Amino acid sequence: MEIKKAIGRPPKVNYRVIIKLADSIQHNSTITEACRYAGISRDTYYHYMNNETVFAEKMTTAKDNQNRLVMSFLTVY
Repeated sequence: MEIKKAIGRPPKVNYRVIIKLADSIQHNSTITEACRYAGISRDTYYHYMNNETVFAEKMTTAKDNQNRLVMSFLTVY
């Protein structure tokens, strides 16, 4: 995502929201449930999917990892 000037309203989707959405989607939540968990609307989600390439890549990766075991950095072997 490109960095814009700090004039006006802050963006709805920041790094924390992206992490919440990706985590929720990886755990087989629907888009509606993931958006509710992250605190954004479905319209905002689809707006960012269509207009922001980094956001779309992260969500596509999360969707691809739904059926895989995703290891946390806190996992001890």
